[in-house]
Amino acid sequence: MRVLFTTWASGAHLVPMVPLARALLGAGHQVRVAVPSECAAAVARTGLVPVQIGALPLAVVRGPDVARRPRGIWPTEWPVRPAALTPEQHGVLRACGDRQVRIAEAMAQGLVAFARCWQPELVVHDAGAYAGTVAAGALGVPAVGQLWGSAAVLRLDRQRLEGPPLPGYARLMRRYGADPAREPDLWLDPCPPSLALPSRARRLPVRFVPYDGTSPYEARRAGAHPARHEHPGRPGRHEHLGHSGHSGRHTAASNGRRGPGGGPRRSGPVRVCAAWDDAGGPPDAVRAALWAAEARGVEVVRVGSAAEGRPPAGPLHRVLPGCRVLVHQGGGTAVLAAAMAGVPQLVVAPRLEHQLNGARLARAGAGMYLPADALDAARPGARAAGARLALDLFALLEQPSYAAAAHALRREALAMPGPDKAVRAVTRLAGPAV
Repeated sequence: MRVLFTTWASGAHLVPMVPLARALLGAGHQVRVAVPSECAAAVARTGLVPVQIGALPLAVVRGPDVARRPRGIWPTEWPVRPAALTPEQHGVLRACGDRQVRIAEAMAQGLVAFARCWQPELVVHDAGAYAGTVAAGALGVPAVGQLWGSAAVLRLDRQRLEGPPLPGYARLMRRYGADPAREPDLWLDPCPPSLALPSRARRLPVRFVPYDGTSPYEARRAGAHPARHEHPGRPGRHEHLGHSGHSGRHTAASNGRRGPGGGPRRSGPVRVCAAWDDAGGPPDAVRAALWAAEARGVEVVRVGSAAEGRPPAGPLHRVLPGCRVLVHQGGGTAVLAAAMAGVPQLVVAPRLEHQLNGARLARAGAGMYLPADALDAARPGARAAGARLALDLFALLEQPSYAAAAHALRREALAMPGPDKAVRAVTRLAGPAV
């Protein structure tokens, strides 16, 4: 069976698809990954075969300004309550959806041309790569959407989330002979059920499998064991595709006498991980909170752009075991890595999807959440805002309920079916003879 994967970006969009692609290869199927040319090297590093379908113009990829730091208070669980959104909030979502349609338009010609030549029996696309559904519709084969850890199946391709397709998306589907009402036949969802919002979409829970950024062949040549956790905080030379920038570690001097809240220190180091995706690194208030923790003797391990030029600490999922809290911005890869490690999370969320993930974690009792906009709205100094965040961080370290909820989330995540079950589910979509 030939299976065509596609995504418009590497990093957190590519990583969730790698385990299924490898499992399909292991089951004897043929796999290709069609991506914009700038993503081809990242695909090749996974050991999969990339197919370049042209470049994406930067003007197309750039996200709308209104979505970078949404203002105001959004309704709780807004993806399943679109009627509660204001016209301005629907405008933000429409701008995000129109951007993904523009990306699909830029990808569609090359993707459909390759698909018609290679004739896959199934198309698997990341949730934001609408061109995958276009290609599946053009060929009349099943489409499978791969979610990346969001708490919701966000239908930004729909007007007001649950209405008809966006006009540009409908035109694109008709251009290639596809039905504009066509939707993915199945969604693969790595989000633990207790964090996921309800949806009418057909979802298959699939356990999150972390990825180092190297192919299994490279790992074997290097003598590495991808499934084995390294010692937390041990420096390594891995690239974690789920995070931008360099990763690193910084250890504060400690007198060895006082714990994170000023009380007696437990045996062994109290370790916190800070991981950030955005190239500029964490906000000043987050930096101040981490400095406050270090001043109390907490060891801070920094990953992604939170490292700010320090030597690498290794991929997030290898750093987290032994950490007591993860401080991050709420991206799906970080949420799932911490869930698998049973680590409480402090989320300072700049964007809508991050805020949704943070709110769901807080609701489950496995963490705390603050919209990044709240730090700016009150306009305190970075030190004052950092002091408030530090109090939240110490609460996560000291109150047992957060660790208990994080361990319950870990058990739930580990119990989810693995990629092998997903292979059986997606191949059945193509027909019983496959």
